Amino acid sequence: MVIGIKYCGGCNPGYVREELVKKLKERFPHHIYVTASERTECDIWLLVCGCSSACVSGEGLSALRKRFVLTSMKEFSKAEDYLKTESGQQMKQGKEKEKAETAGVEAGTVRYLRIGERASAVKTFYKEDADKFALLTGDNNRLHTDREFSERQWFGRPVVHGVLTASLLSTVMGTKMPGNGTILMSENLEFVNPVYFGDTVEAVVTFVSCRETKLFYVGEFYGECRNQRGETVVTGTVRQMMMKSLFCLTGGIKQEE
Repeated sequence: MVIGIKYCGGCNPGYVREELVKKLKERFPHHIYVTASERTECDIWLLVCGCSSACVSGEGLSALRKRFVLTSMKEFSKAEDYLKTESGQQMKQGKEKEKAETAGVEAGTVRYLRIGERASAVKTFYKEDADKFALLTGDNNRLHTDREFSERQWFGRPVVHGVLTASLLSTVMGTKMPGNGTILMSENLEFVNPVYFGDTVEAVVTFVSCRETKLFYVGEFYGECRNQRGETVVTGTVRQMMMKSLFCLTGGIKQEE
């Protein structure tokens, strides 16, 4: 965890604040300690006051987990107990994570990912694809299946179902990145330009961010589909669940409480 430390002005300290902070750091050396000048958002903020007036300001400081206003040695003890409990829970979660990842490694199924990673897939869409999609889903909109009808409408010719085009993003995420075993949680798509029969579309997916829970990761991905002329036809943001028994991520991960 990242722990922020901010001192008051020290007008009338009733105890040796610096010594207690030093002991706290020595007892929990695995945490990262910063000051308000280095960053304003931390997992925990320790506002170190010398007396009960607690004049130190926490304005502009964001604590993701907890904020302590330390006015005495007793308050320091409370913070120390909290860190002790949190460290124990993190150690337990770490062992569970290691166990799950080890099991996956032994089975040869773990997929290692990193933020910023990209993957892509290419497909040319034909009338046969639209006909099969219409048969499978029941979407027989004549804009996709009837040439004479569609020629009299806005696009002047048949267009590929938008969801069929966007499914190429799902192809990338289900087979390449994240890969086998990922579970779709949500998606937000925008259909920018039509795709016609004979168009070749490339779907590119980028791993944007990730947060972590006890058993799985929740990854956010950005996808974009472009045709052979380089025109964007579909964009979207997608959230995928990735079980720790199948996926392993490092760096840039926000731990969910």
